Amino acid sequence: MNPVYPPRRPWLAAFFSTVLPGFGQFYAGDANRALGVFLAFVLLSLPLIVIVALILPFSLTAPAVALATLATIGVWIFGIFDAWKLARRNDPFVPAAWHTRTVSLTVFLLAGFVLAPSIVIYVKDNLVRSFSIPSGSMKPTLMPGDIIFADMSYNCTSCMSSVKRGDVAIFVYPDNRTQHYVKRIVGLPGDSIEINNGTLRINGDVIREGLTESDPVNNLVRNVAPGHVFVMGDNKNQSRDSRHFGDVPLSDVVARPRQVWFSYSDGGVQWSRIGSGVQGALDAE
Repeated sequence: MNPVYPPRRPWLAAFFSTVLPGFGQFYAGDANRALGVFLAFVLLSLPLIVIVALILPFSLTAPAVALATLATIGVWIFGIFDAWKLARRNDPFVPAAWHTRTVSLTVFLLAGFVLAPSIVIYVKDNLVRSFSIPSGSMKPTLMPGDIIFADMSYNCTSCMSSVKRGDVAIFVYPDNRTQHYVKRIVGLPGDSIEINNGTLRINGDVIREGLTESDPVNNLVRNVAPGHVFVMGDNKNQSRDSRHFGDVPLSDVVARPRQVWFSYSDGGVQWSRIGSGVQGALDAE
């Protein structure tokens, strides 16, 4: 007498794929299809984000982000309906030898809580990460409400790009290492920094004028310490930067903003900001 197995419930298969793309197919007994849906969801969305953030021209940012989002949602919805149909077709259900509750639970935990998060963490730590701008210290380069893509393959031993004077950079805030700040690098190790009479000079060259002369932080003469950089906000009179907290260790410089991929303020979406580039040279005179 052949054993009787409970049929796969289509609604449950759809629910499983809603929670974790591909797991509904696994529940319905098709491991290969499950792997395909899972990899399509993870590997389609993340590489697209990396391409948008680091490779495509700035003008294509908005449409590319929209396409990447639609592609990810499309794979997710496809996985839900495909799992539902697959469960309906597999009736009566005859499971393979590997199809046990223990194996199913193990696959769910590994895919949902180990593999997928590990891929996301790798991308965020090594390729590209999103940051939001809360203040106006970098106006007009960065505005409050901007959401930026930042290149995380910056300032490391194996990175193609190194820190240069004039870069806009993201670094660990020295006074609170749980926060990140974004400023422009105006001084490299060993550079001479002089702020006097409202004028910033680097190695004797005039870089910026218009600093508030009465502010005590705008009267200093110093050399940037070895292994450190001197940073300032583009909104020079409304910025907390190296004039206040000192030089920033090069090891704390973690990313280089590349472009604005979305921007929202009290007045709504700032469409003109989307796709704009972040980097720009110092205005040396």
